[in-house]
Amino acid sequence: MKKYNILFLILFGSINDLSAQSFFDELNKNKIQPNTVVASIDTISVTAEEFFYNYEYGPAFAKREKKSKDIFLNNMINEKLLALEAYAHGMFNDANTKNIYYDIEADIASEELFKNEIYDKVQIKDSEINKIAADKKCELDIQWLYSKDENKVDGYLKSLSNRISFDSLFNSQINDSVFADQRSMRISLFNLIKKNNELAKIIDTMTVGNASAKIITDDGFYIFKVVNKTTDLIKTESESNKLKKEAKEYLLKSKSDSLSEVYVNELIIKSKPIIKRDAFNILRSYLGKYILNKDLYAEWELDKKLESSLSNLGLTKNDKYPGINLIETNNGNIKLEDFIYWYNNREQYLKFNKSSRDEFSKSLDNYVWQMLRDKLLSKQAREKNYFDNDWVKKQSEWWKDKIAYAALRDQYSKSIVLENNEVSLENTNLTEKEKLNDKLSKKILYKILELKKKYKITINKQVLEKINISSENNRKAIDFYTVKKDGLIPRPAFPSIDPDWANWQ
Repeated sequence: MKKYNILFLILFGSINDLSAQSFFDELNKNKIQPNTVVASIDTISVTAEEFFYNYEYGPAFAKREKKSKDIFLNNMINEKLLALEAYAHGMFNDANTKNIYYDIEADIASEELFKNEIYDKVQIKDSEINKIAADKKCELDIQWLYSKDENKVDGYLKSLSNRISFDSLFNSQINDSVFADQRSMRISLFNLIKKNNELAKIIDTMTVGNASAKIITDDGFYIFKVVNKTTDLIKTESESNKLKKEAKEYLLKSKSDSLSEVYVNELIIKSKPIIKRDAFNILRSYLGKYILNKDLYAEWELDKKLESSLSNLGLTKNDKYPGINLIETNNGNIKLEDFIYWYNNREQYLKFNKSSRDEFSKSLDNYVWQMLRDKLLSKQAREKNYFDNDWVKKQSEWWKDKIAYAALRDQYSKSIVLENNEVSLENTNLTEKEKLNDKLSKKILYKILELKKKYKITINKQVLEKINISSENNRKAIDFYTVKKDGLIPRPAFPSIDPDWANWQ
């Protein structure tokens, strides 16, 4: 399977925040318009808004320096120059590059669809906020008796009815292999609700000191006791407001997730999807070649399964496969290669259960359904014209430049590895790796110097000075790395410059 490394550049993180779009306005309202151009690089314009989000969600190295914004903008310009070079050489016509862009564009459009059709329609009552705030203040000490054997738990109940103390029964469980903290916990009612809502409902009705009835679960039988319940005192109004804000954010997220699940399920049901079994088996064998070790692949007879499925479709292993339908729906089909592109762009986040062939198949089946969900949401967003939304188009252009730059940088990196007869940077020792990185930096530097002569660059210093950002000239600025994972593709909320530019300062 071809490994494509463009996505290494978009792992630099961001905060997943539904209100991210308003962040610029919060700091720059009545100061500067979002579309004011701060820099022009030939046909590419960097607006105040793009600079702001690139900076705020970007690496911290520039924020520690005296001229934070200038340093950051210069590195943005470097990346835009390399993006122009990538466009000039047709690198955006490459199928892998385009598919990364299409996935991110679809994610942005789908996010806007959810925002307008779900998030903005969520209603939250004051009573709900107050309840969650109270649950966050409520601390519980809980103990339990447990056994996989129902008769043993029934024996505990009988002992309790005969006035044998819960504590003595609790202590009788503790031994060399079962520790007290495996039969007890201290937790807020709020966190218990998030962890196990059904249990929280039971615990919330219990009186301190009393034992519950027998509780039956998939993994065994329980009897719970609330040992202690305390309520934290809120001393200031600011603490109270913070608690209520957190409660509101939780309610917005949980209600949005619930409505989103219903929305997605309705899309899937309406499409009447059918996963084609032979195509699925071909896909399983294909991926198994790269995901599984040789012994496991042979033990599960995936080659035999591949040949059988190909034969059912009138094909052999040596044939050039035509477009094989993986999923058939009432409004179009999804082919095997569609899944491969989808998989390649998410590979590092997808984990397969390799404990058995059946479990491996279940993992793959789940990802096929996940891909279908993504395709249907993208289609829905397009039909509702969210791809034409101004905010979507604006972000998509930012990402397009970033992906083009990343594709060129990736090409340079691979060319240097090949020139040095190395398989990859990861396969070299540290000294050799440093040499290769130094060659890559020089190659990029020479290209940037060449491009600065080729393309006209204009910087509007007055605009740059007007842009308000949250932190600059701050020696304590720190990097944060997080990826937005709850959309169609894991990505930062906004593109930003590479952390590697720090080595150029």
